[in-house]
Amino acid sequence: MRSLRKLTAACGLTAALVLTACSAVTGSGSGNKLVLAVETTQGDPLADMLLAFADEARNRLGDTVDLQIRTGGAIGDEEAVLQSLRGGAVAVAAVSGSVANLDPTFDIMEVPFLFTDREKASAFLDGPFGDEMSDSLVDSIGARVLAYGENGFRHITNNRRPIRTSSDLAGLRVRVPGSPARVDLFEALGATPTQVDLGEAYLALDQGVLDGQENPLKVVDAFSFFEKQKYLSLTSHIYSPVYLVVNDKTWQRLSPETRDGLSAAAAAAAETSRRAGAAADESLVTRFEQAGMAVNEADVAELRQKVRGVTDTIADGIPGDFANRVLAEYGR
Repeated sequence: MRSLRKLTAACGLTAALVLTACSAVTGSGSGNKLVLAVETTQGDPLADMLLAFADEARNRLGDTVDLQIRTGGAIGDEEAVLQSLRGGAVAVAAVSGSVANLDPTFDIMEVPFLFTDREKASAFLDGPFGDEMSDSLVDSIGARVLAYGENGFRHITNNRRPIRTSSDLAGLRVRVPGSPARVDLFEALGATPTQVDLGEAYLALDQGVLDGQENPLKVVDAFSFFEKQKYLSLTSHIYSPVYLVVNDKTWQRLSPETRDGLSAAAAAAAETSRRAGAAADESLVTRFEQAGMAVNEADVAELRQKVRGVTDTIADGIPGDFANRVLAEYGR
C-alpha cells in the first residue's frame, strides 16, 4: 500500500478539481448535503460504524441533512478517502490505522499490547487523551474525531502453523496495512511483513503469495479470510479503533443544532460499534472453528517481551510528551 506522503503530490491537483465541482457540504432543498465515505462495505467494522452514524443522524436531524454515502471503494482505498476528507470533497469518513501516516500522534494506538481489554481502551479514547488526539488531527490535517468506534483486537491467521511464541512467526509472509509501526512490529517478531491492500488480501492468501494476515475477527469474517487460513492464533497484539472523522472547515460551517445532532449520532454509533465488536469476539471463534480452523491462545507475555523495542521506537516518533504520559499511565 502506498503511503499517504507519496500520494499527496499526485492527489493535490485532483482534489482541487473535485472541490471546484462540488463541496462536502452544500445547500440543497433538503438542507446540508454531506458526503460520507469509507473504503469497505457493510459487514466490516468501518463501514458498519459509518452506516450506523448515518442512520442515527437521519433519525435525529431528519431532512435538515442530506447524507450521500460512498462505500466499497467508491472514493478509493483508505488513503484516498483520507485525502478526499483532507481536501474537503468528503465531509465525514470512517478510517483506521492509515490516519497515523498523516498524524504521528495516532501511532500511540500502534503500541503493541498497550490495551488488554476494551473497557480500558474505550476509557482512554473517550477521555482527555482522545481529546488530545482529535485536537492534534485538527492541527495536522484540518479534521477532527467525532467518535471512536471499534475495529477490534487484532489476531493472526496463517496456513503454516499455530502461533504460540515469536519463533512460530519466523519467515511467515504476513499481510500488514500501510503502517511503518506495524511493519516494525512483525519484523521484530521474526515474520516477513508484506503490505497488501485489504481488498486484495483474499486473492493473495488464495494464491499463496501470503502465508497469513492480522486483523480483528470481524474483518476476518467480513473478508472471508477464514476460508483460506488453517490457523487462528489469539494474540490481541493491537487494539484498533474506528476513527469517525469530519473535515473541520465543513464542521465549522454547520449550525450549532446540526453539530449537536451529528455529535450525538456519532456517540451512539460508537456504542453500537463497540457492542458489535464484543459480540463478535464471543461468536466468531466458534464460527471459525466450525469452518475448520484450529484456534489457539498465544503466549502474549513472550510476544510482548519480544517487541519492547518497538514500543520505544513508536514513543520516540510521537511529538511532545504525549506517548510518555500515556505509557506512564497504561504501563510499558
